[in-house]
Amino acid sequence: MMLAEMMTSDHLELLKNQEPRIPHIFPEGINLYWSSLNVTGPETKSTNFLEKFRNNGPKRRVKEILHNVSGMAESGKLLAIMGSSGAGKTTLLNVLTSRNLTNLDVQGSILIDGKRANKWKIREMSAFVQQHDMFVGTMTAREHLQFMARLRMGSEYYSEEERESRVDQVLTQMGLQKCADTVIGIPNQLKGLSCGEKKRLSFASEILTCPKILFCDEPTSGLDAFMAGHVVQALRNLADYGMTVIITIHQPSSQVYSLFHNVCLMACGRVIYLGPGDQAVPLFEKCGFPCPAYYNPADHLIRTLAVIDSDRATSMKTISKIRQGFLSTDLGQSVLAIGNANKLRAASFATKSGIFSYNASFFTQFKALFWRSWLTVIRDPNLLKVRLLQIIITALITGLVFFQTPITPATIISINGIMFNHIRNMNFMLQFPNVPVITAELPIVLRENANGVYRTSAYFLAKNIAELPQYIVLPILYNTIVYWFSGLFPNFWNFCFASLVTILITNVAISISYAVATIFANTDVAMTVLPIFVVPIMAFGGFFITFDAIPSYFTWLSSLSYFKYGYEALAINEWESVTVIPECLNSTVSAFALNGCPKNGYEVLESIDFSAYHKWFNISILFVMFIGIRLIAYVALLIRSYINT
Repeated sequence: MMLAEMMTSDHLELLKNQEPRIPHIFPEGINLYWSSLNVTGPETKSTNFLEKFRNNGPKRRVKEILHNVSGMAESGKLLAIMGSSGAGKTTLLNVLTSRNLTNLDVQGSILIDGKRANKWKIREMSAFVQQHDMFVGTMTAREHLQFMARLRMGSEYYSEEERESRVDQVLTQMGLQKCADTVIGIPNQLKGLSCGEKKRLSFASEILTCPKILFCDEPTSGLDAFMAGHVVQALRNLADYGMTVIITIHQPSSQVYSLFHNVCLMACGRVIYLGPGDQAVPLFEKCGFPCPAYYNPADHLIRTLAVIDSDRATSMKTISKIRQGFLSTDLGQSVLAIGNANKLRAASFATKSGIFSYNASFFTQFKALFWRSWLTVIRDPNLLKVRLLQIIITALITGLVFFQTPITPATIISINGIMFNHIRNMNFMLQFPNVPVITAELPIVLRENANGVYRTSAYFLAKNIAELPQYIVLPILYNTIVYWFSGLFPNFWNFCFASLVTILITNVAISISYAVATIFANTDVAMTVLPIFVVPIMAFGGFFITFDAIPSYFTWLSSLSYFKYGYEALAINEWESVTVIPECLNSTVSAFALNGCPKNGYEVLESIDFSAYHKWFNISILFVMFIGIRLIAYVALLIRSYINT
């Protein structure tokens, strides 16, 4: 059905006389209208920190991005928004989906079946497939859809059998049956689905709950002509099933162009044509711009509307002539009529502004997120296998270097070195590699959270609990090898205490990596900032400089050193059990150890400014730091999620 036919006089009359309880304009389907959209924004983006927060400086110039843009997307039709770079197609899609509108001033109305809709109502009734696909690559296509089904089709509304049936149905609908049990893949690490299959999996994720409207930003970006055809055909099939599908696309092939029901051609932030795809070329020809024989009609349309900087005046005349030609048609009059609807009183959907209505309970979200995080831990080659190998090799080398070190005045400093090495190795082996793992997953989490799939709290709790076993097993494994190889005090309970310290140190280090990653988000920035904090903290750990020798203005930094608390706890655990150092009982022995020749372990502790009474105090501080820094990371993630919503 043509736009002109849909916007009949009867429909316009309904728009003019709507009251809160009138029937929808098109009760049988979801038709999306946008009326008189005007968008302005800063001409240039802020280039530095000071400029962003300057209050008294001159205001930046603003530019018009969209000008009086009106139109509609019909139920059961595929609408392609097309235009050259800078035409305004992406901004229009962002306005329709109420996303990425920071620093933009948006005026106008969006209506669903004649009722004004805010962004929460649009998100409730629609799905949005962004240009760049983001997945947890260790899952298979089926597992990814099962994960999404658990969250978007909560157990309160659907049974397990119904969810599984829907997953199978969507896999078939998107042509993913053959690769359903293939891992999605991680670039340069884990081979998986092709680009076209990933794009169709993105569609499958979004249509699980049968949304009324599907938005897609550049669905063919990065795909060859063959894959692009398959992807757009999948979208056409969804439209044929009754869904309203709206996409932006830059340069479709003639085959892809033929799949569009309707096209919206844009230039200079204005709608130049909106109607059936097969009527655009005749209109251009009527305006004096015929498409050459055997030429891709999409290329002809976009190039004709492109603004050429060297001949801008001619380009503007061409655009104006085609636009006026379009507005003189019935299709153009329909668009003008929709534009006038913004001035009329229309009913609104009753929606709680700013509140997500999650389809799954917190516990259901937690279980699904725990399951996904656990699969990532056991399947990602960098998260477990490499770390396990790294821990074993490092522990063996360290244990062999300090193999069965005896307690003598000359080896006191070596034994202290074993314990400080313990702390340092467990910190650096796991802390720094964990930052890029978190920052890589962060965009996925923010996108899913913005789509209302799950709560930030459910994700953070599930991920931390799923990863906790490896941060218990790996420290114990390292401590077991080093402790017994190097000949530390041979007592089971001393060994258990040393394992506890190693576990706590590891988890404090991981907490810091979480905090840095969530605060800065960018891998390069986070990896640059992390050593600025960690290296000075390590220097004040008590091994390189005694606490009495630390300048008074740096004592606060010493108090923040988790290296210090871990090192002191291990030292107390070792030396409080050493009742005598035989060689030091000989009065002729000269000073081989620090501050003379300690006669027992307590004197060794005194020589390095440690107190045996701090044993469990250090454990308490490490536990508080582990929880406290992890909470800082959670707050940082919560703020990012809020800003991204």
